[in-house]
Amino acid sequence: MKAVGWHSNWLWKIFSLVGEIYLGIAILNTVHVAKAESIIPAADGTGTSITIDGNDLTIDGGTVSGDRANLFHSFEKLGLTPEQTVTFLSNPQIRNIFARVIGGEASIVDGLIRVVGGNSNLFLMNPAGWVFGANARLNIPADLTVTTANRIGFGQDNWFTSFGSNDYQTLIGNPNTLAFDSNQPGSIINAGNLEVLEGNNLSLIGGSVISTGKVSAANGTVNLVAVDGANLVRISQPGHLLSIEIELPTDADGEQLPFTPQDLPTLLTGGVEGLETPIVVTPDGKVQLADSSLPIEMGDVVAREVNAQTATLSAANNLTLVESQLSTTGDLNLLAGNTVRSHDSLARPFIAEALGNLSIQGNQAI
Repeated sequence: MKAVGWHSNWLWKIFSLVGEIYLGIAILNTVHVAKAESIIPAADGTGTSITIDGNDLTIDGGTVSGDRANLFHSFEKLGLTPEQTVTFLSNPQIRNIFARVIGGEASIVDGLIRVVGGNSNLFLMNPAGWVFGANARLNIPADLTVTTANRIGFGQDNWFTSFGSNDYQTLIGNPNTLAFDSNQPGSIINAGNLEVLEGNNLSLIGGSVISTGKVSAANGTVNLVAVDGANLVRISQPGHLLSIEIELPTDADGEQLPFTPQDLPTLLTGGVEGLETPIVVTPDGKVQLADSSLPIEMGDVVAREVNAQTATLSAANNLTLVESQLSTTGDLNLLAGNTVRSHDSLARPFIAEALGNLSIQGNQAI
């Protein structure tokens, strides 16, 4: 079916009032998810070390790449309670810090993430999923990328994998690919205030991305991207903007890579209660936003508040804009492989404002 699209290159504001459907996103319901766990380094030879001083956890050690510009860490678990702060130590030579979580449990982050010592980008990779609670916040000097990919690629065919050993000497330069080897990639949920410093970029890339909190990158770029199966997400940085291209990955024989299922209901019900998110799982296993019957499926992006210079919200399935306040000083791209849909209330109407180009495209409907 032909894509349905709308595009303009002036200042546009979109207001939508849907009186019949009200989503009580302001009231956060308690959902049964894994409790914010401690941070445990993986005993895999990567050399990651943790110093604990009360609620302050400092990450040091790790392994550097051949050009000494990339620093790699490996964790069995990575999570924070509201009172906790994790600090990744860097130095002026480190361009990028990469942290993988190999324990098979989603990372529940409800505290503060910091990077000190260098102007380093931070990449967080956990195929099992990420949940950022209402108290989650950032203090990092450069870009942040959070993903449920299985591998991060460098150059032509060098990979930082989420499991097993890595040849760190070959992982030089900036990463250019995120590989999702599962037909059901892990999900990312944000109920917090994720904000990077002015001029930097923030990307959440997973099997589904549900942000009912705030995502901000003043004079930078926000990317909320959901893939619906095994895919390669190619990333590039012309100037200081992140561009994304998605394609199916193949093995050496051209065959699509195998997968390990990881679903959203399991992420939300697989642990003990204690973290508030505006998402519920029904008795029959369906995931939906609180106080609504609107389902959330693999490949969906849900976004409530986004502020940036440019922003791309790209869903392989549905893009749902719930009482959303979207504002960019440059381009705003709202893209869905299925449907772009908005739901709001009289108290909080849906607003999309772009000083540059505003592009809306749904392959099935808007």
